[in-house]
Amino acid sequence: MSTVSKPAPRELPVNELDELLANYPFGNSEYVTSQLHKCYKRRLASMSDRLPVAREILDALDHTDPYTCYRVMGDTVFRCAVQHRHVQIEDGIPYGMPAERCHAILNGAVQNLENEVPGLIGPTLSDRVGPEPFHGWVWSEDGPDTLFTEAFRSIVDAHYGLTLHTPSDDEKTVLADAVRLLDEVLPNVSRSVLSHTHLVAVFSPSGRWATTRSSSEFRISGTIFLSQRTLSNVWALAEHILHESLHQQLYDIRAGHTLLVPDFARAEAPLVHSLWNMPDATRGNYWDVHRTLAAFHVYAHLALFARAAREPAGDKQYAARYGPVEMVGPNTALARAHYLGDQLRQQCWAELGLAGRQMVDWLHSVLEVVDSNPIVQGSFVHLLLDRYWRESSMVRSMAAAHTVDAELLPQFSRLLEGELDCARSVLKTIGYDLTSFEEALDSIGNEESFERFASVRGLIAETLLRACPDRYALSSSGAADDRVRRMVEDSSEALRKLLGR
Repeated sequence: MSTVSKPAPRELPVNELDELLANYPFGNSEYVTSQLHKCYKRRLASMSDRLPVAREILDALDHTDPYTCYRVMGDTVFRCAVQHRHVQIEDGIPYGMPAERCHAILNGAVQNLENEVPGLIGPTLSDRVGPEPFHGWVWSEDGPDTLFTEAFRSIVDAHYGLTLHTPSDDEKTVLADAVRLLDEVLPNVSRSVLSHTHLVAVFSPSGRWATTRSSSEFRISGTIFLSQRTLSNVWALAEHILHESLHQQLYDIRAGHTLLVPDFARAEAPLVHSLWNMPDATRGNYWDVHRTLAAFHVYAHLALFARAAREPAGDKQYAARYGPVEMVGPNTALARAHYLGDQLRQQCWAELGLAGRQMVDWLHSVLEVVDSNPIVQGSFVHLLLDRYWRESSMVRSMAAAHTVDAELLPQFSRLLEGELDCARSVLKTIGYDLTSFEEALDSIGNEESFERFASVRGLIAETLLRACPDRYALSSSGAADDRVRRMVEDSSEALRKLLGR
């Protein structure tokens, strides 16, 4: 019996993909928001017998305009008040804000709904990230103190403990440019995704937040947090706004759909190793199913954004207006997305609800038409070398800033020699000609320094990637790939200890 081979997926143009992603149910903001509202109305209805203000809110929602409903129910303080009071009533335990503050916020929500005031925090602020109705407000520390702004500060302090910052006029301009860039590159996706971000808060990069570029939290949905450091480059900022707004979209999807099984966060639940992230003492590079799904969702979209930004015509047009492209590359985003999708299917399928599985299947189909050149399933060397390369850059930057102890240099050098031995052995095993590698190594020199450490590591990573026949797998047996895995993992752990991370 003859068989018919399945044709390779056709790579779709950016404008078709932009429309496709925004119109599928999980990318359709109107659908997702309507399901979210149903969820909050159910919670309010379940409390209405014991909490009269819940019934008042439901009545007010039925009699006000859709935009006011959208902004009030998207407000972080409103959501927290409903969620906290719901847990307090249903479980009979202290949780979140005191009951009195929750009641005051909910009473205020009734008044705003009745007076058609669109939101709780937003109307007290003067700036938004863009001119469209779906664009969110920008938090300011200089605004008036109200019940809602005080509640927001208390929520942020309880969950994050970071210092909020009022953007300068120049920083507001960069914010507006980043949002305008997103709207130009991916107009449909941008409109859909940004509609889930009702508030943008900038924080000062200090203390444990010094290296964090952006953040979101499921329990503080509706707000994204951006480091002041990101407000210096339009492309990097656009990437972080898209990234965190995609998280907000996923949080809203999760509220109204069975993305995850009820006990997905149990202690023995499977974890996915994010190979490109550096290890730390808390094993923060091992992710639960929710974080893995969230990252998969983000990287599938970032792959399209990065591809659109680097298309020849687009690059010339956008670069002229917004400067050189500085963001994750399309190949990097695609590689991470494919890996996470595979891990969700292999390790976490039982942790996903019906909607979660449908979402993984949908995003997988999207990846096939974002880039028709398939990644070798199960490959991982490229992801590990991504980390290896970034570790090298980190050491170079730390040395330039004199934040790494020079007395540790001999230990760095010994670590590097072991990595060189392993790299040479792997390359010989797969029959790779080492001539150009050795010549490049000679040009770097033998003088012991942190700069040499970073440069040689970069050469190792570049050569191993070049040695991959398809740039993803070193050998069909996987033996050479496993040796590189052990080298990178062992080196990362040794480097972590040397740097006290």
